[in-house]
Amino acid sequence: MLNDNLYNKITLALSLLVLNNYFFLSLNIPPVFIKINLIIFFLTILFFYFKNILDNPFLKLFFIFIVFISLGSPLFEWDARSIWLFHAKRIFFENSIFAVADNYADFSHNEYPSLAPALAASFATLVGHWNEVFPKVAFTFMFLPPLILIYSFLKRTHYVIFLSIVFFTIGKYLYNGWADGLVAVYFGLSAFLMYLIILSDNDYYKKKFLFYFIALSFFSSLTLIKNEGSALLFILFAATSFITLYEGKFKENIFKLIILSISFLPIILWKYFCYFEGVNSGNIQIFNSSILFNLLPRLNDFNNYKLIAEFLLLNEKFLISLIFLIISFWINQNKKLFSFVSITIVTYIVILFVIYLSTPLDFRFQLDSTATRVIKSPVFLMAFFGLYNLKDYNLKI
Repeated sequence: MLNDNLYNKITLALSLLVLNNYFFLSLNIPPVFIKINLIIFFLTILFFYFKNILDNPFLKLFFIFIVFISLGSPLFEWDARSIWLFHAKRIFFENSIFAVADNYADFSHNEYPSLAPALAASFATLVGHWNEVFPKVAFTFMFLPPLILIYSFLKRTHYVIFLSIVFFTIGKYLYNGWADGLVAVYFGLSAFLMYLIILSDNDYYKKKFLFYFIALSFFSSLTLIKNEGSALLFILFAATSFITLYEGKFKENIFKLIILSISFLPIILWKYFCYFEGVNSGNIQIFNSSILFNLLPRLNDFNNYKLIAEFLLLNEKFLISLIFLIISFWINQNKKLFSFVSITIVTYIVILFVIYLSTPLDFRFQLDSTATRVIKSPVFLMAFFGLYNLKDYNLKI
């Protein structure tokens, strides 16, 4: 059986190799180095699989299952085809994440961060040509580091339940080439790491540098997957800071928070590049110019709040996860963890309300086209922490 420390090292190695791929493509590194980096990535996965082939069979079978689904499913949905894989295709032909500098086809949101498209482009680089299916599987491979990490904390039946939660909350976004599932999982695991190394009463994780490196890599990845990743990470820092201030422990944790905040640097550099190169989409320009114009008239209409609540809070997966979370903390009353999760969820929901009230697009259309995707992050967070809260509780399962 692989020990937990080795699982954590494999997690860090895979996460850093994904980030290293992004770094290489930001420097116009020759393709041979990109291929070497990706070969090491696959060799690390093979090591995980065959070091002890019978260890953690549930994840190994689960991951193979979703990889085959990804390879066997066509690329036809708008965001996957015209945004994420379109960016990947441009990166592949230009061998650079800065291929969007000309702002060509601004409908594809060229200003979006490109960690996942960069990995997809490198998959195509490895085989030597582009097609519309194979590079999509790179999005699925990005789920592997978080899934490996959690095996260090949840064993046997609990881990099977965790994989069931992933499949229930993320669903087709595990393999369809969209980035929303990645945002949800990396957000959930980033929240978990933040709790372990800052808020938890267990000093073991606070003293292990390995977890700080994993946290930095996951935090950076979260911001580079999609725009909302930066907002989600900021919420985690805000919630953590609030709780440490309330407990009178902010001063002793401020250095850790400053070190962890380095994870914002890659996305800041990307946004700096986009701003000075004029890389943006038409929708962004419209939104920035009309945010107050749209927001203020909608604030006094109760029906707007009702409509947003129907799309977000009455989502069946949201309700199931919320009920599970409440039952979990009713059984095992971890007040600090419950406070952290609650503050994070409430803050995110409030921000979503403000964003939807400010949208320059048709109100109902915006909700209908995006609500089920953006709600995945709090849904996964609640379901995961509900399970984690019960991991040491003596349940006969």
